Amino acid sequence: MTYLIAGATSGLLMASVFVTAGPIMLFALAKDPSPFFRSLLDKVSPMALMMSLVVLAFPTWAVVGAAIGLVYRASITETPGGGMGSPNLAYTLAIVAVGVVGAAPIALLLRRVVVGVAVLTVTFIGVFGWLLPLFAT
Repeated sequence: MTYLIAGATSGLLMASVFVTAGPIMLFALAKDPSPFFRSLLDKVSPMALMMSLVVLAFPTWAVVGAAIGLVYRASITETPGGGMGSPNLAYTLAIVAVGVVGAAPIALLLRRVVVGVAVLTVTFIGVFGWLLPLFAT
């Protein structure tokens, strides 16, 4: 149960950062939209898009965090051993790999807001790779 709570708490922290960076990125993209994004904006207003992003962020990241908390629980029984400031080095390296591999295609698609993608990636790695294991112990 501790791992679920630590994961959900970490997810809510990640959602707080996402809710800050996401709308800024969205409005930067809406200022001079690509053809694909322009067709999306013709169907949905930027305000509705931003509000749905904000409303869905907290429950989505809480569920993602809880799932990652369970992954951390499984990882400490399979590959224990600390390193790099984390109680479980293998888990932290896996989170770093998932964050970088997941962010690379998004950064390529959203080149104009690559700084925002980088901020979200570093936050993801920090929150789930280091903070979650410290919360859970």
